[in-house]
Amino acid sequence: MRFRGPFTCCVFLCLATLVTGCGKTTGFFNNSLGSQHYKAGNFSAAQRYFNMAAADDPENADYLHNLASSMKKQGQVAQAEQLYRRALDVDPSHQPSYHGLASLMKDQGRTEEAKQWLAMWADTQPYMPEPQIELAWLNRETGNAAESEANLRQALQVDPTNATALAHLGQTYHDQGRKSEALAMYRRSLYQDWYQPDVKSRIGSINGTWGPSYPANSSMMAAQPAPMFAQQPYAASPVVLLPPVPNATADSSGQPVQLGSPITAADPAHADERTAATDEVEAR
Repeated sequence: MRFRGPFTCCVFLCLATLVTGCGKTTGFFNNSLGSQHYKAGNFSAAQRYFNMAAADDPENADYLHNLASSMKKQGQVAQAEQLYRRALDVDPSHQPSYHGLASLMKDQGRTEEAKQWLAMWADTQPYMPEPQIELAWLNRETGNAAESEANLRQALQVDPTNATALAHLGQTYHDQGRKSEALAMYRRSLYQDWYQPDVKSRIGSINGTWGPSYPANSSMMAAQPAPMFAQQPYAASPVVLLPPVPNATADSSGQPVQLGSPITAADPAHADERTAATDEVEAR
């Protein structure tokens, strides 16, 4: 076979790569397929594809997280825990896996162990807001609202513009009936990331309007925060979803999504992830 120029050669090489199977390329597609099955509730099929993705790219924490989350959904809890821990060995900053592991421990009644695990993360990486946000989630889940608020304030000391921390602090105030403070936090969060439907619905649940400074057709955009409380398969860009607030005008679907490389959040921070955030998978 004779090539007729560099373009033809390039095309041939690309096709050859796809046919023979480049690990990262096939891993991305397998993870994407797994995420589709996960979101459809077909966790067995999702596990098969996530397993192939992890085999194609074993150092990808998102794929390991997604595989763990699909196994957890099917009651394979011990194996899921091992995979979450493996994901954290690969990436010690992988928030969705911290959330997935902490959520798994909480469900088993190992709340103190989960807190210790997250506190260790916070101690070893004090420059990141995510450990404090996850601690805030866990404290909120266990009824410790004061400690949850303190965690969120500490997260905002690290990163005052973190949209996720601002949104969750707003929800903390909202739950306590401190509506004016909740609105202030929600609006600050939207200023950092306008595309947060759950936050907008919470503003609507308080006063039925977006407020004069934040019209519904605003074109403001900002970088997406890390997915908090992720509980969906990871795919590409994190989506933060908060638990519903009583009497909200629109409730959230409940989980972050990401595929491919960051699968939420957590998304969820997921939460969640996040998913994943989320129950722990986000399509990345």
